[in-house]
Amino acid sequence: MRTSTLSAPLRSSIGPMLHSLLTVLALLVLTACGPATPAPTWTAAPAEQTPLPTATIERSPTPTPSYDDPNEPNDSMLQASGPLVPGQEYTGFISEKDDLDFFYLEIETPQIVSLSLTSIPQEADYDLYLVTGEEDVLADSANSGPQEERIEYTTSSVGVFYVLVLPFDNFSDTESYKLLLELSAAPTPSGEDTFEPNDTPEQAAGPLVLGQEYRSYIWDEGDVDVYFLQLDRASSIQVNLTDITTVADYDLFLSNQAGDLVASSTRAVDREFIEQSLQPGTYYVTIKSFAGFSQNEPYTVRIDLAEP
Repeated sequence: MRTSTLSAPLRSSIGPMLHSLLTVLALLVLTACGPATPAPTWTAAPAEQTPLPTATIERSPTPTPSYDDPNEPNDSMLQASGPLVPGQEYTGFISEKDDLDFFYLEIETPQIVSLSLTSIPQEADYDLYLVTGEEDVLADSANSGPQEERIEYTTSSVGVFYVLVLPFDNFSDTESYKLLLELSAAPTPSGEDTFEPNDTPEQAAGPLVLGQEYRSYIWDEGDVDVYFLQLDRASSIQVNLTDITTVADYDLFLSNQAGDLVASSTRAVDREFIEQSLQPGTYYVTIKSFAGFSQNEPYTVRIDLAEP
């Protein structure tokens, strides 16, 4: 029987070495035979998103009204700004399509009134009017577009007159207009009242003839014109007062001989009219000024028989 020739000490040193070598080999085998490392999975990168173009709207800023209109509110005669001072320039604004600007001036003696409206906004068209308190138009200026508006008018009476600025087309609440008043002395009165004095029934001019026109003047604020009429029989008559100056308001009265008022006409327009049935006798026709007068523009009074 063959037996090992290795000595005991040598065997004891080889044993650990062999054990280490086997351990290394086992590790190599495990590594080689172990599960394969999974291949990395490819993920597509997200496509870069291009934002849709956004429309850019450039908005013009709405202009903030920059005006300070010291004349407002002046949208009616009752609110009219004034009195206007000759030679002084006034600034105003038409802030909307229905805006009206009223001013007033006071005339103490007949004058030549000159009005100018300038600096009208480029895209607007304003008109200029001179009117009475009864809204009668004395003069106007209505040029096209932003052209200057100008009025020249000779007053034949005294009192309050009104100036109106209104928009014909378009307006601006950021651009102002300018208004200027100038006054100069009116020509010497051309009227000649041949019936004066006739301020009372005792001084009454007449007798008036049916169908004939009589022309005369209310010369100042206190002037009253009285005429008398005689009827021989019962009649129905018409009394017409016409050609009243546009800057005044005259009234018409009919009284009997005792001074009692029989009829009157106070329409506040350019014509007064009375129709009345009367018994025979003496009657008085009186013309008074409610407002204004004229030394240049005569009124006309006429009496006719009424149609049956």
